[in-house]
Amino acid sequence: MNFIDSHAHIFSEEFREDFTEVLQRAEEKHVHRIMIVTTQPGEARQAMAFAVQDPYRFQVAYGIHPEDITRVNEEMIREMEEIVSDPGITAVGEIGLDYHWEPEYKSEQKELFIRQIEIARKVNKPILVHCRDAIQDTFDIMKAHRIRGLMHCFPGSAEMGIEFTKLGYYIALGGAATFKNARHALEVCRAIDPKYLLTETDCPYMAPVPMRGKRNEPSYIPYIVDVLARERGITAEEMAEIIDRNYSRFLGETDA
Repeated sequence: MNFIDSHAHIFSEEFREDFTEVLQRAEEKHVHRIMIVTTQPGEARQAMAFAVQDPYRFQVAYGIHPEDITRVNEEMIREMEEIVSDPGITAVGEIGLDYHWEPEYKSEQKELFIRQIEIARKVNKPILVHCRDAIQDTFDIMKAHRIRGLMHCFPGSAEMGIEFTKLGYYIALGGAATFKNARHALEVCRAIDPKYLLTETDCPYMAPVPMRGKRNEPSYIPYIVDVLARERGITAEEMAEIIDRNYSRFLGETDA
């Protein structure tokens, strides 16, 4: 089996001490493709310089996170566009809306989200979307500004998941799907067309059961695949193959 981690912050400081070992463990668990998500310009450039050694295994994403809305200025946006124009960047993200931490800046967040979507369209790259306590506004924007993309750590209902997939968006599920109170995530897994399903860790956060409470890492993806396969009533091998195919399609490598 080959596994996919479509959202991993492996260039964050939490992995500084054992970065090589983390990647070795991922390889041992057959996590053969990882989207490295970055949130700072320097981090993005470091990740690009690293990923060039194996661009099939490692993809890199960069975008201005909605939690950074209070410090955004035109220079940051200009630099962001310059970075994501680089061939070393595969996707624009994570971008989106977060009304949990920055509820008083809703209009500014929406404006920034739309601007980054349009930049992604300009450079012809998909988006990775963060959404917290903002599902309807996120949906409305993504419906009005259609582009290839995925919903990272999907927080919505099964019904909303179906609506996103009708627009062509992928749904990424992570460690939360393995938690005892994971009813909504599992309902999403069962309800959506499986050709839109992806896996992620969002590491170092949200480690799956039985690793909950530890630092998350890409090698834990098989735990997530096992749960999703069970919910779909198929084998882990079949689920891994579906997700592998979906990731290639999401990246624009294939239409199959």
